[in-house]
Amino acid sequence: MNRNRFFTVTLMILLAISLVGTTACKSGGMAVTSRGQLLKLNIEHPKDLPDNGEDNLDVTISNRGANNVTDVLLDVELPSQLVVLDQTNERGIQVTRDPSSNVYHFAFENIQPTESSRIRFKVRTAFGTMRETGTVKVTAWQRDLPGDRLIETAVIKMRN
Repeated sequence: MNRNRFFTVTLMILLAISLVGTTACKSGGMAVTSRGQLLKLNIEHPKDLPDNGEDNLDVTISNRGANNVTDVLLDVELPSQLVVLDQTNERGIQVTRDPSSNVYHFAFENIQPTESSRIRFKVRTAFGTMRETGTVKVTAWQRDLPGDRLIETAVIKMRN
């Protein structure tokens, strides 16, 4: 009986460690798919900008696994304090946008191993009475991701 209890406790500890590891990867901008692929999401942005300052905000999605990751959808939600002057992306990325919203939708058919795809927004700040922008929220949707999605956020502060 004692041997069964030891085995059960050991199994529970290993299960808890694996669940914590998967959750930590997901919240850190990287997630492991159910097929063992590593999908990484990164937002490169200036830490601060003056009011009416212009700079690039880049969103990069990468496959760090050994096999292809297919059918990835990416939503980029920009706050009202960022005015998009230009948006560019690499070939093979489908883009849709409702002009009445600040949400951009991107579709990737296939992201190959070690491949990274970059989406660039040329933005101007319009802080108004705010000290920082609202949250830039990027969500990657894919059926093999834990919870079917991976979320990354960023904020740009006002430079004095």
